Amino acid sequence: MKTWNLDHEFDDFIAFILEGRARRKGSIKGVVEDIKNALLEKKEAALIDFSKKWDGWTMDHPLKLSSEEIAEAAAAIPKKDLAVLKGMIKNVRAYHRTQKGPRRVFKGKGLIVKEEFVPVEKAMVYVPGGTAPYPSSVIMGVVPAQLAGVKEIYVATPSKNGIINPYILAACALLNINDVYRIGGAQAIYAFSYGIGSVPKVDMIVGPGNAYVEEAKRDVYGRVGIDMLAGPTELIILCAEPFSPQALAWDLFSQAEHDEMAMVGLFSPSKAHISEVQNAIDNALLSNPRKDVIEKALKENGFLVHYRDRSRAVEAINMIAPEHMELIGAEEEEANILYPGILYVGPHTPVALGDYYIGTNHVLPTGGAGRFTAGLSVDRFTKRKVVVKVEKEFLDRYGDSAIRLSQIEGLYAHGESIKARKELL
Repeated sequence: MKTWNLDHEFDDFIAFILEGRARRKGSIKGVVEDIKNALLEKKEAALIDFSKKWDGWTMDHPLKLSSEEIAEAAAAIPKKDLAVLKGMIKNVRAYHRTQKGPRRVFKGKGLIVKEEFVPVEKAMVYVPGGTAPYPSSVIMGVVPAQLAGVKEIYVATPSKNGIINPYILAACALLNINDVYRIGGAQAIYAFSYGIGSVPKVDMIVGPGNAYVEEAKRDVYGRVGIDMLAGPTELIILCAEPFSPQALAWDLFSQAEHDEMAMVGLFSPSKAHISEVQNAIDNALLSNPRKDVIEKALKENGFLVHYRDRSRAVEAINMIAPEHMELIGAEEEEANILYPGILYVGPHTPVALGDYYIGTNHVLPTGGAGRFTAGLSVDRFTKRKVVVKVEKEFLDRYGDSAIRLSQIEGLYAHGESIKARKELL
């Protein structure tokens, strides 16, 4: 991991973060464009070709799983593990149930404006595959969609030689999701955005993924809605005081093990503490089953930052806007940390617990998008519907002013439209 001194290298450190993000995005844009072009030309045959190339298919499989396949996979899961999944569903539902926006009514003299939130009709929840299965991402995507009232919910996930991890299918079964597709990567995003072959076009696509999935979501936005750009994971830990080096090492590993492109880092006011954390990282890596992934992530995008002025550390973190953040000590700084996708406070709040059982959503903005958007929620599956009714009193009061504004802007028909309504009344 690279070590930085924030007192003397503030600008260089921020440049390192920004350049790393740009590098991860720029290296895959052409590949994603080629995937889209192949799909638009060869349609469903391209989906099969990509599955053979990247998911190891040795024969053709139906893209959509049968209900029997889902049920059989769920039945093979131990009851104690089903209970664990049910417990997560319960907690995620409990938290997200509070999120749906209220109906609002504004009344003025001669004017009524009503606002309500209506769900999108069709949504696809993308569940990463890659080097690990993510039944938790099924739950994080599907539960808020269901609470929002989405009528048709589809799940897409990569499959190794056509086989989807049974825990992913068990989560689908527990949530009564029957439309599951064995499609992964950028090709899944494009398939559900355009409606390729037997794959339906949807209105909204949500879910985390690798850099290729993120780039595809960026490309299709406008054709479909997306939750956010949720690419390779990020974690920054701000320690205001020395804390268990072993616990910190495992926290950093918990995100680094997701993806070789993951970005993880620690801020500490103590050089001795940073050295202890580095030693803990080196020792914990020796026997780690995901050593190769973690080691590459730490080498390419990991950092240890020494600071003396905590306000400068907070300033840097606000500029970075990481996906996840932990604050250990100095809990009063919570008010000053503005833009992480989610902030975990205190020594008993590891990010990994939020990935599973707290109930908050783990589909969060990455790449600095936390500066303008938040994590997946119920309202992300809805759109604000606005209904306006104007009475004669309002038209009489403001009509001439509106007509004058149309003249100022040179939009003749705007004014004539308002005049015509006044004359009718």
